[in-house]
Amino acid sequence: MNDTELIAALRDIFPAERISATTADREAHSRDESFHEAHLPDVVVWPETAAEISALLRWATAHRVPVTPWSGGSSLEGNPIPVRGGIVLAMYKWNRILELREEDLQVRVQPGIVYDELNRQLRSSGLFFPPAPGSSDVATIGGMVANSSSGMGAVKYGLTRDYVLKLQVVLPTGEILNLGSNAAKSASGYDLIRLMVGSEGTLGVITEITLRLRGLPERIMAAVAIFETVADAAQAVFEAIRYGLVPAAIELVDPEIVREINRWEKLDLTVAPTLFMEFHGNRAGVEEELAFAEEVCRDHNARSFVTAEAAEERERIWSARREAHKAVKYGNPDHRTTITDVVVPISKYPEMVDQAYAIAARHRIRVGTFGHAGDGNVHTEVLARKDDPDELHRADLVAEELVAYALQLGGTATGEHGIGIGKIKFMRQEHGEAVELMRRIKALFDPAGILNPGKIFPD
Repeated sequence: MNDTELIAALRDIFPAERISATTADREAHSRDESFHEAHLPDVVVWPETAAEISALLRWATAHRVPVTPWSGGSSLEGNPIPVRGGIVLAMYKWNRILELREEDLQVRVQPGIVYDELNRQLRSSGLFFPPAPGSSDVATIGGMVANSSSGMGAVKYGLTRDYVLKLQVVLPTGEILNLGSNAAKSASGYDLIRLMVGSEGTLGVITEITLRLRGLPERIMAAVAIFETVADAAQAVFEAIRYGLVPAAIELVDPEIVREINRWEKLDLTVAPTLFMEFHGNRAGVEEELAFAEEVCRDHNARSFVTAEAAEERERIWSARREAHKAVKYGNPDHRTTITDVVVPISKYPEMVDQAYAIAARHRIRVGTFGHAGDGNVHTEVLARKDDPDELHRADLVAEELVAYALQLGGTATGEHGIGIGKIKFMRQEHGEAVELMRRIKALFDPAGILNPGKIFPD
C-alpha cells in the first residue's frame, strides 16, 4: 500500500485535518529522548474517541499496517519510535481529568495528561499521585503505565503499577475492553491490568486510566548529605533501608553528575558524592526519620547533613536532581549518552555502584552514576564521543556488562525505562524460555503483529 492509498483509507476514519504526512510532523514523531536511530512513520493521526481508535486498529489489522501509540515521546529506550514505519497514533491531546472521586481517593484520566499537571490539578483536593518520575514535567500518565515507570517516590510509595485500578483498552481487533474495578483489591480472574502495565503499547491502546491516590502529607522535609566517597554513600543507603528507614525519596548522585548539574544549571553544589532525601509524614515521625537518617549518614563518614523544609528550598534541591540526565546529555553535545537503569537487590546496591566504575575504567570510558538508591536502582550515564567509533564500541560494551552484572546479582535489565529497542538483547538472558510465553501472549492480543512492532522481543 503506497502513501496515497494509506491516507485515502484513513480519511474514512478521520477528518483530513487530523491526518498528516508532512515531513515536519513525521520527523517530530520519529524519535524519543534516546540516542536510538530515528524512523519516520508514513503518517501521523490524532484520534479523538476510542471508537476512532477501534476503527483504525481493525483496519490496520486487516491490512497489516503497523501502528505505534505515541504519548509524550520522553522515553529513553526508543519505546515509541516507529521502527516499521506505518501509522503513529498521537495520544498527547488526550490530556484531561475525566472524573475525580475524592471520597475513594481515585481519579480517572486520559493517557496524555502530564504527571506534574495532574498533581497540580489534584493539589486543591489534598491528594496526589506519588510515583514521581525524573521527567515529571513531560512524562504522561499513559507513558508511565505503558512503561511501568517509577521514580523518586518508589521507596515509600511504590510503582505506577501499584496505583492502576482500571483501564480502558482498545485491542488490535477493535474490541474496547474495560479492565479492573474501583475496589481497592480483587482476587477475581487473571490480572489483566498488570499484564497491560509495562506492555509498551504492544498489546493494546490505553484510552482511560483510573488511579488510586494518596493524601498529601502533613509535613515534608528534605535533607542533603555529602560524603567522602561514593562507596560510603552507597553503604549508607543500604544500612538505612535495612534498618527500616522509609524515606519518600533517597537519591545518590556522584561527583561527575554533580559537576554536570552545576555546569548546566549554573549552580554551586559541592562536587562530592551526595544523597538527596525527602521525608513525608506527621511532624514527630518526620523528625524521628531525619534523626535516624543523619545518624546512619554520619556513621558512614558524611561530612555534612543539611535539612530544608521551605517549599522553595526543597524545590531547588529536587530540581537539581531532576536535571541530572538532561545536564549530562545536553551539556555534552559532542558525546553520545547512554543511560542504564538496572535494579539489584538492596544488599547488592553498593557492589553494583562499585562495579559501574570498575567496568568503565576497564574500557576507558567516562561514566557518572545517580539513581533511586532506596530501591536498588542504579542509573549509569555512559559517555562516548560521537566521532570516535572505537570509543562508541567500548561504551556499548560498558552498558552491556553493567546489565550482565546486574542480572548476575539477581537484578533486572530495566527498572523503569522499559525494553523498547535498547534492551531487547537482554530479554533471553533475563527471562529465558519465558520469552516464548510472552510471544504467545502478544500473538493472542495482536494476531497480525501491528502494535508497536520491533519492540521488546528479539527477532
